[in-house]
Amino acid sequence: MKTQKIVLSIAGSDNTGGAGIQADLKTCCAFGVYGATVITGVTAQNSRKVFGVEPVSLSMLDDQIDAVFEVMRPDAIKTGMLPSPQIIKRVAEKLKEYDVQNLVVDPVMVATNGGSLVAPGNDTIEAFIEYLLPLATIMTPNISEASVFLHSDTSEMDPHAACELLLEKTGAHAVLLKGGHSSTDIAADYLFDGDTFTSFESHKIETPNTHGTGCTLSSAIACGLAKGESLTKAISDAKVFINKAIASAATLQVMNGPGPLDFFV
Repeated sequence: MKTQKIVLSIAGSDNTGGAGIQADLKTCCAFGVYGATVITGVTAQNSRKVFGVEPVSLSMLDDQIDAVFEVMRPDAIKTGMLPSPQIIKRVAEKLKEYDVQNLVVDPVMVATNGGSLVAPGNDTIEAFIEYLLPLATIMTPNISEASVFLHSDTSEMDPHAACELLLEKTGAHAVLLKGGHSSTDIAADYLFDGDTFTSFESHKIETPNTHGTGCTLSSAIACGLAKGESLTKAISDAKVFINKAIASAATLQVMNGPGPLDFFV
């Protein structure tokens, strides 16, 4: 009997289907990986604004995680929207309980549309640093998220220095600093694993249809890790997929306004 590779996404729900849990599941399908989910919160949002966020209770969070691990052993896990410090802490405790491997932490704080998805304040950052990020195989912040962790504008910093500071500050095993939000024509992401510094560069694609890009990239990396790929190979494959999905999305109209990637490219 064939063994199916499994990725567990612990994240929020996006009702328009372009980000969050929905984007993660579509990405898993694109990579031929089985996707399981734990929903941390329900959002009312579209590509223009976030209308509201409602976290699940801690008991429901526990029950979802226990229910998954009772019947399957995920080969990789990604976390996305964790809307409160209490949820961040509980997720970390449960992942330690189950001794998980291959953990991709996407420290989602703001949606592509600019709307806030997590409780504001230092408590959230401290919960990430104290509980979850030391467990992470890799964290995948964009420039603005990295700036929040470092209390400094990382867009003005040398990427290598920013990555080193992020590892030192958070305790993660590796960091992928995403540069897609930069003002240049090149989208450059920077990987640092504590020893080796690797850049992944591509030309920016002119399209408003980038809703859920961060969610999709982190889940694509988790799919590669679930298949046994090295971190560098998993990121490289994820970047190829993202670039194709963004380029193809430029010719699609799904929403009235900025839309999602083309997951089925």
